[in-house]
Amino acid sequence: MHVQTRQDTMPDQPPRIRLICLANTRQQLAQYRTWARTLSDPIELVAVDVPSIADLEQSLPISGRLTQALVEQLQPYLMQPHAVFAQGLGAHIALALIQQVQGACPGLTRHLFVSSCDSPQFSTTYLPLHIPMTVLYPPGSLAAMLGWHSLVRRELELIELPVQAVDTSLLNQRLVRIFNAHLGLLSF
Repeated sequence: MHVQTRQDTMPDQPPRIRLICLANTRQQLAQYRTWARTLSDPIELVAVDVPSIADLEQSLPISGRLTQALVEQLQPYLMQPHAVFAQGLGAHIALALIQQVQGACPGLTRHLFVSSCDSPQFSTTYLPLHIPMTVLYPPGSLAAMLGWHSLVRRELELIELPVQAVDTSLLNQRLVRIFNAHLGLLSF
């Protein structure tokens, strides 16, 4: 797990909100770490290497011990206001995590961001989310994202991402602006 704050932030001032980013690959982990330099001052980034935790738990099902292991590893960060971001398959891990945390730490999860992941098939195993959610999706995949609506009891925002050919740094800038806009407002 990697926690990174801006260098110019006063060390005695705790962050007002944490952005917990679940990484499924080393590339995602590196991507998240670069965001820490450009996030607004009140936001602290926590980049989580999910495969390292999954290895410890021998790749058990998302709803099983992997989710519990994440809750245990993230416990100190979940006890203060936080938001969660994940992309691809990590979005379903984030959903399972948030559903478990909602009961244990009510009111501390402020937002869920997911990217490039189809909505899960609605079933009774998924509890409704009582937090705002932002779904970032690739062009042409809106229909596959609409299922997230059945899981959210608060605001659901759908944002279409630019096509894959766009420069990665521009995409990262857009994502950071979205985080800053949503989480910067929550920190006051």
